[in-house]
Amino acid sequence: MNKDEEVQQVGEMIDRWLDAIDSQPEIAGKSQSEVDEIDTIIDSFVEIAIVGLNKQPASWDVDLLADVMFSRFTLLLDGDEKTDSLFQLIPFALTHLFSYLDHEGIIKNGSQLNQWVKDNSKALRSMYDSNFDAFYSRLVRAMKDADVDLEDKSAVDSFTKKYLSQHPQDGIDLYSKKK
Repeated sequence: MNKDEEVQQVGEMIDRWLDAIDSQPEIAGKSQSEVDEIDTIIDSFVEIAIVGLNKQPASWDVDLLADVMFSRFTLLLDGDEKTDSLFQLIPFALTHLFSYLDHEGIIKNGSQLNQWVKDNSKALRSMYDSNFDAFYSRLVRAMKDADVDLEDKSAVDSFTKKYLSQHPQDGIDLYSKKK
């Protein structure tokens, strides 16, 4: 099977899982935007694990879960998907995914994966900070406008120091704003 066929098959499998998960009372009672965010979380996690890392559900473990969530997940999301509300729903969505897969016999370690989610729920909810994202977007845009070679670490460091000295309030706001 080629990669396109694999992606299509995985997509169809995810859609079946989402239909079942979305019909659970805890999720069916959510707003449509929350359901959409839950679906995005589940879809992204499963695609990264199966298509990206070639790991079938039966082989998922806490190491894979940590790798996907802390190293790859945020990178896969589109800009408009990176919202505080989505990140707040990550523990809820993953717990429902693993509970469903465990109940269906697709995985055997659902309780272990859910315990990892519970233990790491604060970190999962805080993986994305819109203030930092906005700051880094402005900084990178300014570097590009100044023709800074983004691959040159010393040039980036030098520009960042200069930028922060010229825009001190940006640095202050970055660390003083509370979520």
